[in-house]
Amino acid sequence: MSRVPCLGTEALPESLRSLAQGRMINLYRILAHAPQSVEQIARLNAALFTEGGLTAVDRELLILTYATGFQSEYEWAQHVPISRAVGVTDEQRAALHRGDHGAEALSPAQRALVAFAAAVAAGPTVDDACYAELRKHYDDEQVVEALVLAGFYFLVARMCTVLDVEIDAPEGDEVLRMTRAMSAE
Repeated sequence: MSRVPCLGTEALPESLRSLAQGRMINLYRILAHAPQSVEQIARLNAALFTEGGLTAVDRELLILTYATGFQSEYEWAQHVPISRAVGVTDEQRAALHRGDHGAEALSPAQRALVAFAAAVAAGPTVDDACYAELRKHYDDEQVVEALVLAGFYFLVARMCTVLDVEIDAPEGDEVLRMTRAMSAE
Protein backbone atom coordinates (compact mmCIF):
# COMPACT_ATOMS: atom_id res chain seq x y z
CA MET A 1 0.00 0.00 0.00
CA SER A 2 1.30 3.43 -0.93
CA ARG A 3 2.39 5.83 1.81
CA VAL A 4 0.10 8.42 0.22
CA PRO A 5 -3.30 7.15 -0.95
CA CYS A 6 -4.07 6.96 -4.64
CA LEU A 7 -6.80 9.44 -5.48
CA GLY A 8 -9.66 8.60 -7.76
CA THR A 9 -9.66 9.63 -11.39
CA GLU A 10 -12.11 12.43 -10.51
CA ALA A 11 -9.27 14.22 -8.66
CA LEU A 12 -7.33 14.62 -11.91
CA PRO A 13 -7.66 17.59 -14.25
CA GLU A 14 -10.31 17.07 -16.93
CA SER A 15 -7.66 16.84 -19.66
CA LEU A 16 -6.20 13.76 -17.98
CA ARG A 17 -9.55 12.22 -17.05
CA SER A 18 -10.70 12.25 -20.66
CA LEU A 19 -7.54 10.43 -21.72
CA ALA A 20 -7.77 7.88 -18.93
CA GLN A 21 -10.85 6.18 -20.38
CA GLY A 22 -11.72 4.82 -16.95
CA ARG A 23 -8.23 3.70 -15.91
CA MET A 24 -5.33 5.77 -14.64
CA ILE A 25 -1.99 4.39 -13.49
CA ASN A 26 -1.19 4.72 -9.81
CA LEU A 27 1.65 7.18 -10.43
CA TYR A 28 -0.81 9.80 -11.74
CA ARG A 29 -3.30 8.98 -9.00
CA ILE A 30 -0.55 9.82 -6.47
CA LEU A 31 0.55 12.91 -8.42
CA ALA A 32 -3.05 14.15 -8.24
CA HIS A 33 -2.18 15.25 -4.69
CA ALA A 34 -0.16 18.00 -6.40
CA PRO A 35 -2.81 19.37 -8.77
CA GLN A 36 -0.57 22.26 -9.85
CA SER A 37 2.03 19.75 -11.12
CA VAL A 38 0.27 16.61 -12.33
CA GLU A 39 -0.88 17.98 -15.69
CA GLN A 40 2.50 19.55 -16.43
CA ILE A 41 4.28 16.31 -15.54
CA ALA A 42 1.88 14.38 -17.77
CA ARG A 43 2.48 16.80 -20.65
CA LEU A 44 6.25 16.50 -20.29
CA ASN A 45 5.87 12.74 -20.28
CA ALA A 46 3.80 12.95 -23.46
CA ALA A 47 6.38 15.15 -25.16
CA LEU A 48 9.19 12.77 -24.19
CA PHE A 49 7.25 9.87 -25.73
CA THR A 50 6.30 11.49 -29.00
CA GLU A 51 8.84 14.15 -29.88
CA GLY A 52 12.59 14.37 -30.04
CA GLY A 53 15.54 12.88 -31.83
CA LEU A 54 15.77 9.47 -30.19
CA THR A 55 14.06 6.45 -31.68
CA ALA A 56 11.34 4.78 -29.62
CA VAL A 57 13.62 1.79 -29.04
CA ASP A 58 16.50 3.98 -27.83
CA ARG A 59 14.12 5.91 -25.57
CA GLU A 60 12.87 2.70 -23.98
CA LEU A 61 16.39 1.33 -23.57
CA LEU A 62 17.24 4.53 -21.70
CA ILE A 63 14.14 4.35 -19.51
CA LEU A 64 14.77 0.71 -18.62
CA THR A 65 18.40 1.54 -17.80
CA TYR A 66 17.28 4.43 -15.61
CA ALA A 67 14.70 2.18 -13.93
CA THR A 68 17.43 -0.24 -12.89
CA GLY A 69 19.90 2.53 -12.02
CA PHE A 70 17.34 4.40 -9.90
CA GLN A 71 16.08 1.10 -8.43
CA SER A 72 12.48 1.68 -9.47
CA GLU A 73 10.52 -1.53 -9.88
CA TYR A 74 7.46 0.55 -10.80
CA GLU A 75 9.21 2.15 -13.80
CA TRP A 76 10.54 -1.22 -14.91
CA ALA A 77 7.09 -2.84 -14.70
CA GLN A 78 5.44 0.03 -16.59
CA HIS A 79 8.00 -0.03 -19.38
CA VAL A 80 8.28 -3.76 -20.07
CA PRO A 81 5.08 -3.78 -22.19
CA ILE A 82 5.80 -0.37 -23.67
CA SER A 83 9.31 -1.41 -24.69
CA ARG A 84 7.93 -4.62 -26.17
CA ALA A 85 5.37 -2.61 -28.17
CA VAL A 86 8.08 -0.41 -29.74
CA GLY A 87 10.49 -3.26 -30.56
CA VAL A 88 12.86 -3.80 -27.63
CA THR A 89 13.62 -7.53 -27.52
CA ASP A 90 13.38 -9.85 -24.54
CA GLU A 91 17.15 -10.37 -24.79
CA GLN A 92 17.80 -6.63 -24.62
CA ARG A 93 15.49 -6.23 -21.61
CA ALA A 94 17.13 -9.18 -19.84
CA ALA A 95 20.59 -7.68 -20.42
CA LEU A 96 19.53 -4.33 -18.99
CA HIS A 97 17.83 -5.97 -16.03
CA ARG A 98 21.06 -7.73 -15.09
CA GLY A 99 23.12 -4.57 -15.75
CA ASP A 100 24.92 -5.96 -18.82
CA HIS A 101 25.35 -2.76 -20.82
CA GLY A 102 27.80 -4.41 -23.22
CA ALA A 103 25.48 -7.26 -24.22
CA GLU A 104 25.63 -8.60 -27.77
CA ALA A 105 21.85 -8.13 -27.99
CA LEU A 106 22.52 -4.40 -28.16
CA SER A 107 23.99 -2.63 -31.18
CA PRO A 108 27.25 -0.69 -30.69
CA ALA A 109 25.25 2.56 -30.57
CA GLN A 110 22.83 1.10 -28.03
CA ARG A 111 25.71 -0.18 -25.89
CA ALA A 112 27.18 3.35 -25.82
CA LEU A 113 23.75 4.81 -24.99
CA VAL A 114 22.95 2.48 -22.09
CA ALA A 115 26.50 2.72 -20.69
CA PHE A 116 26.05 6.49 -20.70
CA ALA A 117 22.63 6.17 -19.02
CA ALA A 118 24.03 3.85 -16.36
CA ALA A 119 26.84 6.32 -15.66
CA VAL A 120 24.35 9.20 -15.42
CA ALA A 121 22.23 7.21 -12.97
CA ALA A 122 25.26 6.27 -10.88
CA GLY A 123 26.76 9.68 -10.30
CA PRO A 124 26.92 13.35 -11.08
CA THR A 125 29.42 13.10 -13.95
CA VAL A 126 30.27 10.85 -16.88
CA ASP A 127 33.88 10.11 -17.74
CA ASP A 128 35.36 11.33 -21.01
CA ALA A 129 35.69 7.87 -22.58
CA CYS A 130 32.02 7.03 -21.98
CA TYR A 131 30.94 10.40 -23.35
CA ALA A 132 33.22 10.09 -26.40
CA GLU A 133 31.77 6.67 -27.22
CA LEU A 134 28.23 8.05 -26.95
CA ARG A 135 29.11 10.96 -29.28
CA LYS A 136 30.22 8.55 -32.01
CA HIS A 137 26.56 7.62 -32.41
CA TYR A 138 24.36 10.43 -31.06
CA ASP A 139 24.09 14.15 -31.81
CA ASP A 140 23.60 17.11 -29.45
CA GLU A 141 19.80 16.86 -29.48
CA GLN A 142 19.87 13.17 -28.63
CA VAL A 143 22.40 13.62 -25.81
CA VAL A 144 20.36 16.39 -24.22
CA GLU A 145 17.17 14.34 -24.66
CA ALA A 146 18.84 11.39 -22.91
CA LEU A 147 19.64 13.67 -19.97
CA VAL A 148 16.12 15.12 -19.86
CA LEU A 149 14.82 11.55 -19.72
CA ALA A 150 17.21 10.90 -16.81
CA GLY A 151 15.80 13.84 -14.90
CA PHE A 152 12.20 12.94 -15.63
CA TYR A 153 12.61 9.29 -14.71
CA PHE A 154 14.55 10.20 -11.56
CA LEU A 155 11.48 12.22 -10.52
CA VAL A 156 9.21 9.26 -11.32
CA ALA A 157 11.54 6.80 -9.58
CA ARG A 158 11.68 8.78 -6.37
CA MET A 159 7.92 9.34 -6.32
CA CYS A 160 7.51 5.59 -6.64
CA THR A 161 10.26 4.42 -4.29
CA VAL A 162 9.78 6.96 -1.50
CA LEU A 163 5.99 6.77 -1.55
CA ASP A 164 5.99 3.01 -2.21
CA VAL A 165 3.60 3.35 -5.13
CA GLU A 166 1.89 0.04 -5.82
CA ILE A 167 2.87 -1.46 -9.16
CA ASP A 168 0.01 -1.51 -11.61
CA ALA A 169 1.74 -2.56 -14.79
CA PRO A 170 -0.41 -2.11 -17.87
CA GLU A 171 -1.60 -5.10 -19.83
CA GLY A 172 -0.29 -3.66 -23.06
CA ASP A 173 0.68 -0.31 -24.47
CA GLU A 174 -2.13 1.73 -22.86
CA VAL A 175 0.29 4.23 -21.29
CA LEU A 176 1.94 4.74 -24.66
CA ARG A 177 -1.47 5.30 -26.33
CA MET A 178 -2.50 7.76 -23.60
CA THR A 179 0.67 9.82 -23.91
CA ARG A 180 0.39 9.90 -27.68
CA ALA A 181 -3.20 11.10 -27.37
CA MET A 182 -2.17 13.84 -24.96
CA SER A 183 0.56 14.98 -27.32
CA ALA A 184 -1.95 15.18 -30.18
CA GLU A 185 -4.15 17.66 -28.24
